[in-house]
Amino acid sequence: MRQHQRGLWRFLRVLGARDDEAADLLQETFVQLLRTPFEDRGPAALHRWLRTTARNLFYAHCRAVRRSPIALDPTAVEAALARYERDDDGAGYRHALARCLETLPQRQRELLEAHVGGSDLPTLAAEHDLAPEALRSLLRRCKQALRTCIDRRLHDDPR
Repeated sequence: MRQHQRGLWRFLRVLGARDDEAADLLQETFVQLLRTPFEDRGPAALHRWLRTTARNLFYAHCRAVRRSPIALDPTAVEAALARYERDDDGAGYRHALARCLETLPQRQRELLEAHVGGSDLPTLAAEHDLAPEALRSLLRRCKQALRTCIDRRLHDDPR
């Protein structure tokens, strides 16, 4: 449990779970592991099983609370987390993210932080006099700009 706890919690956060949701889902994932007979095929199989179970529990939670999960490609999430975990437990990524957030215009940064903080899109859009589709597009462009900026900073490109 100790070996997989941090990485699994991070995985749930990347999928879009809030802190409290990630903690609850993490606990439920390990409870499922205890309840389900698991044929030990090595650490890689256990790692895949835990992530798949956690992802499915998160999607079920989103359906139960009628919230749309962030649409992410699980394979891309796995690859990003693998890079993150190799990089001194993510310190380089966190530093790059903080620097890249500073480059965003203030309004975009505020909208992104409100969305990540748990505000749902329709409410957030109404508060800022935007159509939900316009807000969704704006957030997608912000996230893409952050991804590009982080990749540049991690590869020592000063732009």
